[in-house]
Amino acid sequence: MNGSLIRRLATFLLAVLLLFYIGYQIYNANYTSVRTEIATYVSADDPGTAEVVRTTGTAVRKESVITQQTSGVITYVIPDGGKVSKGGTVAELYATEADAAAQQEIETLNLQISQLQSLSSPGSTEAVDQDSINKRISQKLISLLQTSALGEYDSLEEPREELLYVLNERQIVTNKVDNFDDRIAALTLQRDTLSAGRQSLGSISAPSAGIFISEVDGFESVFDYDTILSITAKEYQEKAQTAASPPADAVGKICGEFKWYFVCVVPASDALKFLEGNAVTLSFPFATTESVTAVVRAVNQETIDSDAAVVMECSTVTEDLASLRTETCSISVTNYSGIRVSQKAVHFAEVTRTYENEDGEEVTETREVKGVYVMHGSEILFRQIVPLYSTSTYVICDPNPDEDEMMTSETVQLYDEIVVEGTDLYDGKVVK
Repeated sequence: MNGSLIRRLATFLLAVLLLFYIGYQIYNANYTSVRTEIATYVSADDPGTAEVVRTTGTAVRKESVITQQTSGVITYVIPDGGKVSKGGTVAELYATEADAAAQQEIETLNLQISQLQSLSSPGSTEAVDQDSINKRISQKLISLLQTSALGEYDSLEEPREELLYVLNERQIVTNKVDNFDDRIAALTLQRDTLSAGRQSLGSISAPSAGIFISEVDGFESVFDYDTILSITAKEYQEKAQTAASPPADAVGKICGEFKWYFVCVVPASDALKFLEGNAVTLSFPFATTESVTAVVRAVNQETIDSDAAVVMECSTVTEDLASLRTETCSISVTNYSGIRVSQKAVHFAEVTRTYENEDGEEVTETREVKGVYVMHGSEILFRQIVPLYSTSTYVICDPNPDEDEMMTSETVQLYDEIVVEGTDLYDGKVVK
């Protein structure tokens, strides 16, 4: 009885072991012990391909302050960054805040009257079809929504007026109205009533031609625009600490030169990334969503191990950029293109190669090089890489490295199947 039980138990265990063995073989035949990704190509214009230096710097312009003893309320008629001729009006003075607000409303009414008069002119909408105007309405609406989503509420007026214009235009095109004479008359009456009630105290004129900026911060004379290209790191740091304050009667300033400079100090390790004459891209994350193209004009460094004062020339002026002074800046110094692979795929391996030297002698060389493992059918092959730019998550590799640098016969190529996960990896390993 006991012998029969033992035989049955032994048979059961043998069957279990047999099933386990068969299952393991099936699993081993179908399971790949590595995970792969496809190597892709990135161009210099793609996001994430730029080497970025983050710093704080100062905008330097050729600025002259407009001073004038005033009483009442100032209303600027030229936006920051706007051009003005010598003697041109940059601001108007009003007795009260209500008068200043009335003037701004008058300007809005004048714009609306002008637009409606244009739409009411004979033949102004004859060549416009409904499909094209519907498309324009969609575009203007998207522009308005994008401006709102970015939080640029001070800039909403222009896209709002543009949307209103095309909506009114559609009313003419679809024969909903013949003209806007009644609306023009009502707006004109409203404007004339406001004009009669406000009290103007005069205006402020530009002493010279240039770009107008309403904000005065006292730094207009701290940095010398004409000698800025020779500034040292020490001089910049001393001037940046200046406790500056604007004149009490300052009402704005004029930039006499369209080009301006952004100056910063970078450590010696970053100074090598800036080459005079090279183009860079400046981003000011806390001031504007715009990026600015600039050219490196000077890299002033006392010794190769010391900090450097970097001077970059810009020629773009907008309302946001016009008010920059000392700002945090991200500088894209170099953009790279090449084969992008995951940082998880990068390994070091000892590679031996044999070649003929200049004397025709056969030489054997062994070096540890950086590379990736690629799938070639069911075989894993090691391919050396020459990194151009690295981050914590990926590496951009040179697709055509110098042959003298290469220890393997090939480097990583576009669409290679790169091993990003696996154990016991080596050149020539066969996986299933």
